[in-house]
Amino acid sequence: MKTLSFKIALYSLLLLSVCSVSFAQKDNTDDPEKVLQLFISEYNADPHRFFDSRTPADFRFTDSKGLFSNRESVVKNNEGRKSLTSDVSNLKFFKEGNLIVASGIHSFGGYLVAFTYTLQKQNGRWMFAASHHTAVATEKK
Repeated sequence: MKTLSFKIALYSLLLLSVCSVSFAQKDNTDDPEKVLQLFISEYNADPHRFFDSRTPADFRFTDSKGLFSNRESVVKNNEGRKSLTSDVSNLKFFKEGNLIVASGIHSFGGYLVAFTYTLQKQNGRWMFAASHHTAVATEKK
């Protein structure tokens, strides 16, 4: 009976350690394009959750009108926002160590912004450190 109790305890401990590793919020890729696509997928699914979970306390955002915001206001402004569809194109990346700088065009339902996103790996998890948008003018014909 002692052997059975020991085996149950050992298997339980093993199961708990596997679960704790799988629930740890570590990002398993350092490929800049995959990290950015993960961010866009999370943002499209739930903007509020994305900003609440992926922005550090010192997050900075400048929108396409030049308005500056911090983490607190960005998270608050996204409360109750539904999922949306957006995508990125024209991508260029710079990666050095725990830092990725991505730039390109972000499309939100036909509205285009040129962006520069700074992503930083903190405690094994990629975070959205800073964001800058510039409106993309469309040519008049």
